[in-house]
Amino acid sequence: MIEYSYKEEEIVALHFASILNNTKAEEIIKAGIVTSSEEAAILSKFFWEMINKSADGNVKLPCEGSSQYWTEKLYNSLGGYLEKSGYDKEWNTEVDNA
Repeated sequence: MIEYSYKEEEIVALHFASILNNTKAEEIIKAGIVTSSEEAAILSKFFWEMINKSADGNVKLPCEGSSQYWTEKLYNSLGGYLEKSGYDKEWNTEVDNA
Protein backbone atom coordinates (compact mmCIF):
# COMPACT_ATOMS: atom_id res chain seq x y z
CA MET A 1 0.00 0.00 0.00
CA ILE A 2 1.11 3.53 -0.69
CA GLU A 3 1.97 5.01 2.68
CA TYR A 4 1.53 8.74 3.08
CA SER A 5 3.08 10.76 5.88
CA TYR A 6 0.02 13.04 5.87
CA LYS A 7 -3.57 12.20 4.95
CA GLU A 8 -3.69 15.38 2.86
CA GLU A 9 -1.18 13.91 0.41
CA GLU A 10 -3.74 11.51 -1.01
CA ILE A 11 -6.32 14.31 -1.16
CA VAL A 12 -3.89 16.53 -3.08
CA ALA A 13 -2.89 13.71 -5.43
CA LEU A 14 -6.54 12.96 -6.21
CA HIS A 15 -7.19 16.67 -6.72
CA PHE A 16 -4.39 16.87 -9.28
CA ALA A 17 -5.60 13.68 -10.98
CA SER A 18 -8.98 15.37 -11.37
CA ILE A 19 -7.49 18.64 -12.66
CA LEU A 20 -5.29 16.73 -15.12
CA ASN A 21 -8.19 14.46 -16.08
CA ASN A 22 -5.98 11.43 -15.41
CA THR A 23 -8.44 8.68 -14.54
CA LYS A 24 -5.79 5.94 -14.57
CA ALA A 25 -3.68 7.76 -11.96
CA GLU A 26 -6.83 8.42 -9.94
CA GLU A 27 -7.69 4.70 -9.95
CA ILE A 28 -4.17 3.77 -8.83
CA ILE A 29 -4.19 6.35 -6.03
CA LYS A 30 -7.62 5.23 -4.83
CA ALA A 31 -6.51 1.57 -4.89
CA GLY A 32 -3.37 2.51 -2.99
CA ILE A 33 -1.30 -0.11 -4.78
CA VAL A 34 0.60 -0.53 -8.03
CA THR A 35 0.25 -3.97 -9.58
CA SER A 36 2.27 -3.72 -12.78
CA SER A 37 5.11 -1.98 -14.53
CA GLU A 38 2.55 -0.15 -16.66
CA GLU A 39 0.80 1.24 -13.57
CA ALA A 40 4.16 2.25 -12.09
CA ALA A 41 4.96 4.19 -15.27
CA ILE A 42 1.53 5.85 -15.22
CA LEU A 43 1.92 6.93 -11.60
CA SER A 44 5.49 8.14 -12.18
CA LYS A 45 4.52 10.17 -15.22
CA PHE A 46 1.49 11.55 -13.37
CA PHE A 47 3.75 12.81 -10.58
CA TRP A 48 5.77 14.90 -13.02
CA GLU A 49 2.62 16.14 -14.76
CA MET A 50 1.47 17.25 -11.32
CA ILE A 51 4.76 19.11 -10.78
CA ASN A 52 4.41 20.87 -14.13
CA LYS A 53 0.81 21.85 -13.40
CA SER A 54 1.68 23.15 -9.94
CA ALA A 55 4.50 25.26 -11.42
CA ASP A 56 2.02 27.52 -13.17
CA GLY A 57 0.90 28.72 -9.73
CA ASN A 58 -2.82 28.72 -10.47
CA VAL A 59 -3.78 25.55 -8.60
CA LYS A 60 -6.19 25.96 -5.73
CA LEU A 61 -5.71 23.09 -3.33
CA PRO A 62 -8.41 21.48 -1.19
CA CYS A 63 -6.27 21.86 1.95
CA GLU A 64 -3.80 24.19 3.66
CA GLY A 65 -0.30 24.52 2.23
CA SER A 66 1.32 25.27 -1.08
CA SER A 67 1.58 23.04 -4.13
CA GLN A 68 5.34 22.97 -3.63
CA TYR A 69 4.96 21.73 -0.06
CA TRP A 70 2.57 18.90 -0.99
CA THR A 71 4.42 17.83 -4.14
CA GLU A 72 7.61 17.50 -2.08
CA LYS A 73 5.76 15.22 0.33
CA LEU A 74 4.29 13.23 -2.56
CA TYR A 75 7.74 12.90 -4.15
CA ASN A 76 8.88 11.06 -1.04
CA SER A 77 5.70 8.99 -0.63
CA LEU A 78 5.15 7.95 -4.25
CA GLY A 79 8.80 7.65 -5.21
CA GLY A 80 9.63 5.77 -2.03
CA TYR A 81 6.70 3.41 -2.52
CA LEU A 82 7.60 2.66 -6.13
CA GLU A 83 11.26 2.07 -5.34
CA LYS A 84 10.43 -0.12 -2.33
CA SER A 85 7.97 -2.10 -4.46
CA GLY A 86 10.54 -2.87 -7.15
CA TYR A 87 9.45 -0.22 -9.66
CA ASP A 88 12.52 1.98 -9.35
CA LYS A 89 13.24 1.64 -13.08
CA GLU A 90 9.86 3.17 -13.97
CA TRP A 91 10.26 5.94 -11.39
CA ASN A 92 13.84 6.76 -12.43
CA THR A 93 12.91 6.80 -16.12
CA GLU A 94 10.39 9.57 -15.45
CA VAL A 95 12.82 11.40 -13.15
CA ASP A 96 15.31 11.42 -16.03
CA ASN A 97 12.61 12.66 -18.44
CA ALA A 98 11.51 15.49 -16.15
